[in-house]
Amino acid sequence: MIPSLYVHVPFCLRKCNYCDFYSLPLSAAGDLFREYPRLLEKELTLWQSRIEPGSFSTVYFGGGTPSLLEPETIGHFLSLLKTEQAEITLEANPETLDAQRLSAFREAGVNRLSLGVQSFSPRFLEAMGRGHSPEQSRRAIRDARKAGFGNIGLDLIFGLPGQSLEDWAHELEEALALETEHISLYGLTISQDCPWGKAGLSPQNDDLQADMLELATEKLNRAGILQYEIANFARPGFASRHNRAYWRRENYLGLGPAAAGCIRNHRWNNVCDLPRWAAAVEKGELPLEGEELLSMDQVIAEAMFLGLRLLEGINCLDFAAQYGLDPRKRFKREISRMKKAGLLEEDENQLHLSRRGILLGDAVFAEFV
Repeated sequence: MIPSLYVHVPFCLRKCNYCDFYSLPLSAAGDLFREYPRLLEKELTLWQSRIEPGSFSTVYFGGGTPSLLEPETIGHFLSLLKTEQAEITLEANPETLDAQRLSAFREAGVNRLSLGVQSFSPRFLEAMGRGHSPEQSRRAIRDARKAGFGNIGLDLIFGLPGQSLEDWAHELEEALALETEHISLYGLTISQDCPWGKAGLSPQNDDLQADMLELATEKLNRAGILQYEIANFARPGFASRHNRAYWRRENYLGLGPAAAGCIRNHRWNNVCDLPRWAAAVEKGELPLEGEELLSMDQVIAEAMFLGLRLLEGINCLDFAAQYGLDPRKRFKREISRMKKAGLLEEDENQLHLSRRGILLGDAVFAEFV
């Protein structure tokens, strides 16, 4: 059984200055933008001839900017799947939306909207190379409500060059005023290949980013938007089912260039190039670039550090039932070391990060790699 499907839509109106995800501007896509829905359908068919995915409980259109696709295209693709009572998420940028398109996306079957706000500051939006204004973000959320969306999330980035703690506090107040169900907060990282990296810009230091995350946790939790994973906050009942599937190491299928998939111990990723992906699919070949069969030790280690990203952590009895061993015995030394450092805690059979461990999660996860 494969409960989750990720669909990568690698098109943007423009590339943002910090972005390291695989995407390309529409101006560089040529005919492949028009052909993309047909090719996605063909890739899906290739997988369906090899495995029986069954009914998906989550479908996630990510990017890129999936909201550049027509709502009818999304609706047709969903009609090819079994998605009864599924969470169906569409990532969207505010400048690609209006009331009519939002109503059409909702009619097409999308029931969760993930809005790439990133900032409410005109100064930081311009610096990042974003194509929308703060008012466009606010209007998109208002229009989404009118279109019938009852599950809306927004993304914010912190640690931007020149961003102070006071700037960040203002961003959080703006976000809370919109009363969305979900907020994702991403600490900025800059790769050498993106425009900011090439220009030699750096994110704010780790200490300031930790202060920003602590401030956000305090403000959002107080407002009833509770942290359930290191970077994610939601009102009760609105945690992302799709993302939780990743952290619980459930099976998932990925379609599109640069997408990845994992079924039990078999993990793979697609070619990270649109023309090469399209050529392989046209020839009736799965567009894979890398595959690996994980050992049971690797699977267990991966399940540990993924599960610990969730604030609830890992239930040791459930872990033992699934993997045949108690993680407290298998990782006795590592867990003891992290407890002594004040980064891990154990409540009865639940192993989870401490408040300090949430801020220093990478140090904990490295213990299990």
